[in-house]
Order: sequence, then C-alpha cells, then structure tokens
Amino acid sequence: MLIKSLFPQTGLMASKKPGLWQLSVMSKLLLILPLLALLLILPEISAGADDTDETTYYYKRTKRVVSMVNNAARVLEEKGDKAFDAFAQKDSRWFQGEIYLFIYTMEGVNIFHPVQEQLVGQDLYDMKDVNGRPLIRLLIEKAEGGGGWVHYMWTRPGEFIPTWKSGYAQKAVMPDGREVFVGSGVYNIRTEKEFIIEMVDDAVELIREKKEAAFDAFRSDAGPFSFRDSYILVFKDDGTAVVDPAFPYLEGRNLLKYDIIKKMISRIKGEKSAWVSYRRPRPGDVNPSKKLAYLRAVTINGEHYIVAADFFPPKPIWMR
Repeated sequence: MLIKSLFPQTGLMASKKPGLWQLSVMSKLLLILPLLALLLILPEISAGADDTDETTYYYKRTKRVVSMVNNAARVLEEKGDKAFDAFAQKDSRWFQGEIYLFIYTMEGVNIFHPVQEQLVGQDLYDMKDVNGRPLIRLLIEKAEGGGGWVHYMWTRPGEFIPTWKSGYAQKAVMPDGREVFVGSGVYNIRTEKEFIIEMVDDAVELIREKKEAAFDAFRSDAGPFSFRDSYILVFKDDGTAVVDPAFPYLEGRNLLKYDIIKKMISRIKGEKSAWVSYRRPRPGDVNPSKKLAYLRAVTINGEHYIVAADFFPPKPIWMR
C-alpha cells in the first residue's frame, strides 16, 4: 500500500518516462530500498513515541527497565500498596527473570522486594556495595532529582564475585501521602550515552557546590563517578591535569602534547558542553576502536576547568 501510494499506477501510465516494470534491476532497487528502510524504522519510531523517557536510550533492555519503573511509579500513585501483589507476580510485565521492582521509602526503609522478602521493613539507608558506594542513598538522590541511574558492584544470586549492577529509580507519592521510590536493577547493562552524561553532569554540580573539595570524590571508588572503564577526568583549559583516576601520576602535568587533549580544549571552547570522538583500543584489544567523550565547562574562582568522561559507543543497531 505504501509503494502504491507513492507511485500511483495512473501517474506511471501517464508519464512518458519508463514505468517501474521497465527499469533495470539496479534502478528498481534504488527506488525500493529507501522505502524498505522507512518501513523498518517506523516500528522503532512508534515504539518510543509513547514514552519520551525511553528515547534518550539506545538499548532495548535499558528502555524496558526505564519504562517499567516509570509505569510502576504511576501505578503506585494511583493504587499505593494495593499494587504490590501485581508487582510480585513472576512472568508478568513487572517481574521477568532477573528484572523486578523494589520499593523503598525516601528514608531508606524497604517496603517491597519480591525476591528477598527478609529485606522488607529494614532500614537500608546506609547499605553499601563492596567498594563502599552507598547505593540506596544514591538511588534516593536520583529519584528526588526526577529519576536516574546508579551503578554499583553486587553479587549475583548463586555467584561469589561481585559484578556491575545498574539501578534505575523514580519517585512516587502514594495515595496515603507516603513518599517512596520504585526501582529496578540490571546486571552487566551496556553503557549508554545517557549514563556518561549523568556522571559528568553530577560531577559538575558537585564542583559548583564544593569547589576544589569535590575533586577527591572523583578519585574514590566509593563515589558514583566511575562505571566500568569510565571515570571523571578534570583538567584546566591550559591543558594541566587536575584529576585522572586511571593515571594519577599525570595530575599536575601539562597534557597539551596529547592531541586528544588539544582536541577537547578546542571543541569545548565557547560551549557549555560538547562531544568528542577519537580512537583507542578497547581493554584487552590492540586495534583502536571509536571512543566518545562528553565534556562540560565549569569555572571555579576564576579558573576554567573541563570535566569529562568517555566510553566506547554502542554496537550497531542489529547487535542490540
């Protein structure tokens, strides 16, 4: 129907130019392939149109978790704890395999957990991961700020070695007036562009609040400023390294001999934020791959700083 609407038979018959059936095979492909591409992306466009929060993410699993948590927050605001039974049903939209919901008060008391019922009623505000990262406290902060991600190290059920887990949290006010946050966590989630943006934006806010005293937080595994091989890098606009958790011996040195630093300084000049692409080998690989860095400019006591974090971008769309 789409092809007929774009190429009406009457128009072809009336034209003095050869009809579609008279064209060469290559000419037909050149006409039809763009239409097929449009048909393929239409479901992707319409799938994200219902929930604008999902459009900022690339991977389907990330979108699924964000959609589930945001929808659960709306249900909680309508039904309150009457929704808990539905949330606990396995193989439902709220509970599929390792992906399920958890709910806490804004003071850190767990009021719903379908897998670890022994946590219900416990004050877990100060609970930390193996690196000392206060995950519940950080999830509360993200929920209060309109929703967001917290990355931490956690042990998968049945395993002994902690691995990365990423939790998304959203705030809700239940009908009885209780303020809570609902969240869900995913093990070994793929790095999204939005994760890097959140990390850098949070770092800039901390710098504005605490000035140079914020820098130590970027060097610590107990803070929310590292995820896999991504971390916060801070340097001055003259190229002097200020914070570099991966190469601390570079701190205080001028890095202008590195082309990527010069490229970053040039790219962010006159801008509040910017993206820079370059090539570096992935961990364990010798061949260079594309890497993206997100930059923010911030001024402290007259000094101009660049705050950055980088990551290897997603695989092609068919590998999601």
